Amino acid sequence: MTMLDIDTLEKDNKILRTAMLKKRYANVIMKSQKQVLGKAFNEKNMKKKVASWEKQLQEEKVKLRENDREAAGIAIASIKRTVNFGDGLEAERDLMSIIDAPN
Repeated sequence: MTMLDIDTLEKDNKILRTAMLKKRYANVIMKSQKQVLGKAFNEKNMKKKVASWEKQLQEEKVKLRENDREAAGIAIASIKRTVNFGDGLEAERDLMSIIDAPN
């Protein structure tokens, strides 16, 4: 992995963690906003924000899963074949020809 990939991965993990924490503590955030703002607190807007946080979390999970799949695909594609299926048979034929055995 290059430095760019690592930086991107760290950034994606931070965004995912932020979305998870916002969703987890949405009730606490809503209560504190209500205390701070008092009558100016708009519960509908706050519920919309909470819904958008949940949507963002789902989108980030999907994005992270796609990135993981892409990385796995690249890793699989980069695997080099070290053994062919005919190697054993070919080795047996070579041995038989060395010892002059009939086929």
